[in-house]
Amino acid sequence: METTQKINEHLGPVFKEVLPAISNAGIKYWVFGGVGVAGINGKYIRENQDIDIYVQEEDFWKLEPILKDLVEKHGAWDADNWTLTYSMLKRHKRPKFALNIKKVERFEVIPVYRILGGIEVRVTDPTILSEDALIQEEKYLDGQQFFSAPESVVKKLLKDMVEVRIKNYNETEHIKEEYKYILDMRSLFPEDVVRDVIERFNKKADENKSKQS
Repeated sequence: METTQKINEHLGPVFKEVLPAISNAGIKYWVFGGVGVAGINGKYIRENQDIDIYVQEEDFWKLEPILKDLVEKHGAWDADNWTLTYSMLKRHKRPKFALNIKKVERFEVIPVYRILGGIEVRVTDPTILSEDALIQEEKYLDGQQFFSAPESVVKKLLKDMVEVRIKNYNETEHIKEEYKYILDMRSLFPEDVVRDVIERFNKKADENKSKQS
């Protein structure tokens, strides 16, 4: 069985080139999602397809030329074939840049917004975080250095994202224990909290199944 370090080797170019290029331009960033969770644990919990970061709203568009330069360096003539995509979550007017390497998304960045009462993150549904969301903490994974928010912020964002997944869960099968959000939750929260999340996923699945019968 491959180690979690081995199955996350594809993130190497992001750690080695993308994140340093952003920092060298004087732009602060914060890793969240599965790699943010791994940073708190000091090790990978599972395979992560990509690295998710957020930056402050005023810095978001400054990233475009930086990312374009990296694509120019690793374009179609390079075996890795880097490409840059832009998309907009229209419902909440939230833009996103993503880098694809070998035709797979390996990096994405979204802006966060200062509002009265905190920092708004629009991953799917908006989440309001404290000002601590803009505190950078240095983390390491397998010798790779990066920046993330404090543990309380990463946990809050994860919990809110899970709540959205439960609300929108449209499957009729019970949630699998190896579902990525369950693995992430289990690494940061007490088991009773994780069991409650699983039970609510499964309750939603049962409700969906009963509607179809």
